[in-house]
Amino acid sequence: MRKGAPHARSFALIAVVLFLLAACTSPAATPGASTQPQTAAAVPTVEATLAPDAPCRDCWPLNGKPLKLGAVDKRALLVKIDNVPLARPHYGITQADMVFEILVEGLATRLAAVFHSQDPQTIGNIRSARLADRSLTPMVRGALVYSGTSAYEMPLIQGDAANGNYVDLSADYTSGYYRVTFRPGPYNMFTSATAMRQAIAAKGADDPQAVPGWGFFADPDHAPTIGGMIGALPATELTIPYREDSSRVQYKFDEKSRTYARWQNAGSKAVRDVDAANSQPVAAANVVIVQTEIWEVAQIVDAAGSHAHDMRLTGTGAASVFRDGLRQDGTWSRATETDPFVFKNQSGERIVLDPGQTWVHVIPNDWTVTSQ
Repeated sequence: MRKGAPHARSFALIAVVLFLLAACTSPAATPGASTQPQTAAAVPTVEATLAPDAPCRDCWPLNGKPLKLGAVDKRALLVKIDNVPLARPHYGITQADMVFEILVEGLATRLAAVFHSQDPQTIGNIRSARLADRSLTPMVRGALVYSGTSAYEMPLIQGDAANGNYVDLSADYTSGYYRVTFRPGPYNMFTSATAMRQAIAAKGADDPQAVPGWGFFADPDHAPTIGGMIGALPATELTIPYREDSSRVQYKFDEKSRTYARWQNAGSKAVRDVDAANSQPVAAANVVIVQTEIWEVAQIVDAAGSHAHDMRLTGTGAASVFRDGLRQDGTWSRATETDPFVFKNQSGERIVLDPGQTWVHVIPNDWTVTSQ
């Protein structure tokens, strides 16, 4: 047994050596060779926090309200609404995303109400178009809703429509308008957004539109002085010096709702603007003053001998923005008629608007808008 023990140890040692040699001579792993799959730890996705003055993303482009339901790519309706005392109160005005107030003959004013996020059942009263509408309607990728216009302007509008600048929905050759019995003519023409959208479809013009946004806050509950309002002056009341007897406009800021109530003169007395369709008072989130060159047009004269006006609505000029109870004087700019207005303070910082309805007043360079 003692002689056999060394032999057993020798066999065991040989087995160990062979095992080690086999391990050392195994093929090495090559690049690209399959390996046992490994599970990597998931990296959480962190969404960037928006700056307090960041403009909204998923919102209606012309009022900044959250985009929940509705076709954001539909055409806006730019509706001409009469604004003399006999034409008030307006119908459907509180459902407009924005409203432009423009000087017309005799220094009265007319409204261009833009409907995009909401489609009122009743809009009125409808009146004739003016030259400024040729610049405003393409800006909102819109359809121009109006009762007619002058012999001078009609071929210009028709030419714009033929060139695809906007859709022409004159009551002279478009169905969907009607006359009411509770007002005398010519203050009794009305329509509905549904009727006008049917008219757009009948023209084959209901293709998707990319309406440019105006730049509204993502967060409506923000500090008043951000978004271009640093250095702004307190201004809870303002007056726009339209005609004293029939058109002068006043706004008063309500701190609780952060909106501006609107009054307009009738018989030289201020009357609160209230929408007759829903009994809601006008409550503007922003009031904007655009100052520019305005001139009389010799070719357009009304029955009283007053001339119509045209105005420069591209380029740049002085502007004032009233927002959150503050007044910021600065500039407006607009490169082309398909671009929206951009407002900046005197330091060149863009002024962000509050979500909600915006009223834009286009007035001559030499007018003064007072505020306190």
